[in-house]
Amino acid sequence: IIGTSWGTTLYQVAQQLEPKNVRNVTVVQLNGGVSHSETNTFAFDIINHLGRAFNTVPYHLPLPAVVDQVLVKQAMVADRHIHRVLQLGEEANIAIFTVGEPSKESTLIKAGYFSQDELDLLFKRRVAGDICSRYFDIYGNICHDDLNKRTIGIDLQQLRHKSHAILVAGGMNRVDGIFGALQGRYANVLITDQ
Repeated sequence: IIGTSWGTTLYQVAQQLEPKNVRNVTVVQLNGGVSHSETNTFAFDIINHLGRAFNTVPYHLPLPAVVDQVLVKQAMVADRHIHRVLQLGEEANIAIFTVGEPSKESTLIKAGYFSQDELDLLFKRRVAGDICSRYFDIYGNICHDDLNKRTIGIDLQQLRHKSHAILVAGGMNRVDGIFGALQGRYANVLITDQ
């Protein structure tokens, strides 16, 4: 089972994958990715590219990454279809994800998920980056508990138990996020640039 998150980096990865003649592979989306704005998260495209590359029908998670209320999240994840997709993400032995940069250029921030107060609090707490829409500091600790409770998708602690937790990220603006992800032990494989 291969689980994936979304964003521009993973979109580039997915576009480079060549189709493989394999069977019994499952591909699943690890976190919600429906945008609140015109910003494209590439969630739909990435999961479809991976499905084609691994000769399987992918499991989509057609939900926002973050909702306004914990009760809304609880209702959504209680749905048996959504619950099954989330369960597949937990069962995935391979996870591929990136680390988002904590800036106005972040796909997650540009997608309009956060209020200015939430952004101010994240920056005040010295956010280093996000994985699967969950924000952490340079030590890998979650920066905003309330926001984390309203995030739909895999918990970061579950990434520690994957056979292959593959972090694909590069650039100077993501160094703190990469370091925080490694400090939190969320990845056991790192693909990066010089």
